Amino acid sequence: MRQYAIEKVEISWLSLNLKEGLAQGTMIQEAKAAPRYTTKSTGTGGIVRVRNPDRSGRLTITVDQESKLHQQLWAIMLADDASGAIAAPIVMSDLTSGEVFTYTNAFIADEPDEQRGSESTTFAWVFAYEAKIKIPSSGDVNVVGA
Repeated sequence: MRQYAIEKVEISWLSLNLKEGLAQGTMIQEAKAAPRYTTKSTGTGGIVRVRNPDRSGRLTITVDQESKLHQQLWAIMLADDASGAIAAPIVMSDLTSGEVFTYTNAFIADEPDEQRGSESTTFAWVFAYEAKIKIPSSGDVNVVGA
């Protein structure tokens, strides 16, 4: 049997603990900019495999409206608007599986759209990153029982 627990996922950027404001549900979502390989058909019915070295993408962090993190991200984004120089790795460690992900040169791609209602809401903070580096685990870290 294997196990998974979101509370054992650690994620940080610019010394901020991004976990502090994460909303319930799917709170961390990655989207690669391009596939590793594409194909091109030949005139004789075969294909050519084309490797794309682009490893960039976007990482969306869904944050609770009332969290301290939400306000901290606003402040950082505004500071980046002024300086144009705020980019740093996002590091995510899944202590359940042993996997470690580093999203290099991550920066806030855009501010979230505002919304208000009779209940607290969530905001999607989208980061762009230059490349993802994943260190897989042995596969034996999250084993329970025998």
